[in-house]
Amino acid sequence: MELSKKDKTIKYTLYCVILAAAALLQNVQGLWLQIGGARCFLLVPAALLLSLGEDERTAALLGLFAGFLWDSVSAAHMGFNCIVLMLLCYVAATIVNFLLRNTYWVAVVSAAIGTFIYCILYWLIIIMPHGGDGSVLSLLYFYLPSFVYTAAVGIVLGMVFSPIKKKLNKGVAE
Repeated sequence: MELSKKDKTIKYTLYCVILAAAALLQNVQGLWLQIGGARCFLLVPAALLLSLGEDERTAALLGLFAGFLWDSVSAAHMGFNCIVLMLLCYVAATIVNFLLRNTYWVAVVSAAIGTFIYCILYWLIIIMPHGGDGSVLSLLYFYLPSFVYTAAVGIVLGMVFSPIKKKLNKGVAE
């Protein structure tokens, strides 16, 4: 059974609203808790968790939208988040569609791995070439703690998104 056009419109509109809310929480200072110096990159697990169970094209578009929201408030490196989140969502959706089942733990682990890849790529491509001696310390004291924080939040997001996705899919096999 396929979702109707109206159901798909409602589903993807809600997904975009969720991603916009995640972008707002992540990018507005003081709306989301910072633990020590670590920030939560909320858009990475949100985009990945919503993308799983979708076809590859839709997953890539969700990642592109999440990256666009992030890049729209970014002072530098325009386009980095669009490209990386689009690729992460595409690869995760492809793996889930062809190799693994879309379960809670697969989704949470995918979000954690995606967050780790995002943090390492950002550090390697953006920070490392300009960082000098402080770039290694930024990896140890900012990016790795931010990864752990974001992965922990991804577990909670997985619990929140799972019933929402199930309700929006109306029992359609993923």
